[in-house]
Amino acid sequence: MAFSLAAASLRAPGYMDAEYYFATGRHLAAGDGFSEPFLWNYLADPVQLPTASHAYWMPLASLVAAAPMAVFGTSFGSAQSLFVLVAALIPVLSARTSTALGAGRRTAWLSGLLAILGGFFLPYFVTTDTFALYAVVGGAALWQMGEATSRPSAWRWLLIGALIGLGHLTRADGLLLWFPAAMALVLSPRGRGRGLLEMLVGYGLVTAAWWLRNVLAFGSILPPGVGRALWLLEYDELFIYPASLLTPERWWSMGWAAILRPRIEAGWTNVQTILAVNGYVVLLPLALLGGWDRRRLPLLRIGATYLTVLLLFMTVVFPFAGSRGGFFHSSAALMPLMWALVGVGIEILSRYAPRVGWQPDRTQTLLTSVAVVVAAGLSLWTLAGKAGWLGASNSFGRNMETYGRVQAILHEADPSAEVVAVVNPPGFESVTGISAVVLPHGTVDTLHEVVRRYGVDWIVLEADHPMGLRSVYTDPSGPVWAGPFLRMQDAQGRDVFLVPIREGNQG
Repeated sequence: MAFSLAAASLRAPGYMDAEYYFATGRHLAAGDGFSEPFLWNYLADPVQLPTASHAYWMPLASLVAAAPMAVFGTSFGSAQSLFVLVAALIPVLSARTSTALGAGRRTAWLSGLLAILGGFFLPYFVTTDTFALYAVVGGAALWQMGEATSRPSAWRWLLIGALIGLGHLTRADGLLLWFPAAMALVLSPRGRGRGLLEMLVGYGLVTAAWWLRNVLAFGSILPPGVGRALWLLEYDELFIYPASLLTPERWWSMGWAAILRPRIEAGWTNVQTILAVNGYVVLLPLALLGGWDRRRLPLLRIGATYLTVLLLFMTVVFPFAGSRGGFFHSSAALMPLMWALVGVGIEILSRYAPRVGWQPDRTQTLLTSVAVVVAAGLSLWTLAGKAGWLGASNSFGRNMETYGRVQAILHEADPSAEVVAVVNPPGFESVTGISAVVLPHGTVDTLHEVVRRYGVDWIVLEADHPMGLRSVYTDPSGPVWAGPFLRMQDAQGRDVFLVPIREGNQG
């Protein structure tokens, strides 16, 4: 019920990741297959639109969005429905993780309640993104890895491999689940080689069809250009054109300062995420206390392994993606364990309450009440912002409102427009149905190259635009290859310019 109410308060996916899964799911439901009529980056260097989908993100969230849309219609509410059902499993998993830590019934109920409230994750659990999926798949994988250390069996290792496969189909960094799986094998009393083989079989059974699709679509298991994201020097270079500029030679030539600085910054950002987003600041000490008390349990060592590897990966290997939401996304797998540890920490503090003259039961009730109030307050505040109750600035509906206005103007000015360059192509296409390419990171000349290559008819310049296009945003006259600007305001009252392309500058 709680997740259903939260889902009902959201009017749209809300941001590019969720809009991507919604848009690609909608096309799957319509029978278009794994294709997308938009480009949100140029890493794979696609020749034209539409192009093969999921060259960067993985497909499971799109499939989960597509399934109900194929039956009930291609509305956002339909797309949300399975995510809500998946989210409903998170409290059960959190409570079960609590009992796996040796906690009592009361603590298990608290762990489940904290998961229902969701904290900062609540609105993200019920939109068309990977949060709920990864919390369930990743959290279940970690739990089962802990179980396998004391009760190993063929079916359990197969299940763990299948869960890792589902985690990988949810997020590309789901492959990191192999590290805690290796820890589980080390801690297992017997059959390690056989256990590894059984996990690989489970993983292969789940993922084989996707690798075959990639071979058919791209000619290789991995999409083209996927490795280019390793050589970013700043986040906006994810949208660079052409993507062939992203090379190891260029990366090394920038020097150690340019390479190390963003990784130090990303590390600090990710640590802050642990403190504030995952730990709610005041609940983190309780979780740490619970973790220290249960530190010898295999599940804790397995969870700590995953956290360490994830933090290093999102700091050192992909610092820009990590600090801009990647760590937040993937840390969802740790939240069932985190909520369980909060309850364990309260149990421990209550046990020592008589030393300061407090009663254990009353202490546990007080600390439980504080934890619930804090979680409920953060959950409500976060949901209120994303639902638009606190204004349009962070609302999940802001893109839908802005692009709805753009669509109305384009329909009046140029009903034949087929391709638009915009900062958020999946969001734009899901609202308007018009194909779109992303505004490139680069200069005005770079934008002109994109316009010509992909046959762009209009440019939509919002307040959030690539820095290289600032001169276009601030100069209503625009480049010589563009027509007169049309002006409107976005959902926050900021200028948005619609720029037609003069005939002869496309294609």
